[in-house]
Amino acid sequence: MRELTIHALVVARVLLEQAESLCLSHDRYLASSGLVLLQDALEAVIYALLLERRVDDEKNLERKGFDELIGELKAAGVAVPRSGTLKALNKQRVLVKHYAQLAEPAMVRTYHSAATEAITAMTRCVLGKSLHDLFIADLLKDSESKGFLTSAEAAIKESRYLDALIATRKAIFIEFEEDYSVYGWRDHDGTKQMGILGSFMVGGWRAPSWTKNKEWIEKNVKVPTDFVQIDHQNWRLQAMELGIHTVELHNLQRLTPAVFRASGRSGWAVSYDASFGTSNANESNARYCLDRAVSIILKKQQHADARREPTKDVPFDPPPIYVGHTLHVRPCTESQTIHTVQEGFTYSILRFVGGFNPDESFYEILAESVEQADKTLLGGPVAYLQGYLLILPNDA
Repeated sequence: MRELTIHALVVARVLLEQAESLCLSHDRYLASSGLVLLQDALEAVIYALLLERRVDDEKNLERKGFDELIGELKAAGVAVPRSGTLKALNKQRVLVKHYAQLAEPAMVRTYHSAATEAITAMTRCVLGKSLHDLFIADLLKDSESKGFLTSAEAAIKESRYLDALIATRKAIFIEFEEDYSVYGWRDHDGTKQMGILGSFMVGGWRAPSWTKNKEWIEKNVKVPTDFVQIDHQNWRLQAMELGIHTVELHNLQRLTPAVFRASGRSGWAVSYDASFGTSNANESNARYCLDRAVSIILKKQQHADARREPTKDVPFDPPPIYVGHTLHVRPCTESQTIHTVQEGFTYSILRFVGGFNPDESFYEILAESVEQADKTLLGGPVAYLQGYLLILPNDA
């Protein structure tokens, strides 16, 4: 589904939700107001479906009137139920909005029924789902965070605004804050070097370095959500790289309860001020946070989509590695020799490397001892080494 389509349909759905109670009122003023919103919602749906069918690629839809838009939708192969009633609805809306003529409530209810029937049929024809099945989170790729944002939107619809804000923050935690969690460092006293790989597996690689030790955590982590320690410089750089305003991230943190989940666990801890529920858990905040969360996560996904990696689909046919040839510590024949090619080792070519001498080229080689491999799994000596093998002219 096109992004433009979703935006237009979300607007239409909000208008339709606002119009429903007004259209069903027996008060002429309220019913007439609902009629105006109803027609706006209907026109937004028709326009969105034309965008989805890419009619806008060939025709200027902005210049077409309501009846013409219905005609374009029919021409695109989409049936429009009760189109005559819908055209009459549009004319009545003109009388209400531009000539201050009130509509009869009974008539408005008829128009509302016809419009909702047509919207459901048209959206199912084009999108395979009804307007009420559409969520703003549909802009995102399927992921755990999308699931929480979909739950947040459902909670807003049911007026469960605190639940919506918590679900939104869970999505932000997964996409942004989890990299700042120092939970994995709670038993690390700093006496043992973990190495790059070990640090990555423990997590919290974006958190400030001074927070990643047992002593600091015992003094400063009072509740589970304190495990999230934001490095604000890193936070700003990450936002800049993704094209996100840092104020939006800060707003989401301020307007939603703090959450935390330990890596590999399903349970969530939630923290918020005692007055948060009555002061901030309202529809306005919930909708704002949901909209901003979808926006910034979408930017993150689009940034990831822009990344291109070299393909490795075609298998590499390695050249022979001859016994007796030597591996050097650097791509230079004058550097230290660290290994001689021999039986009992397996050799893998990692890459081609130009030497410090422009006339020399090398294979970067990983040599693994067959004999020591099993011992290494049990804590024995290192089973492999890495070096550079000169490419001979006849091998090039």
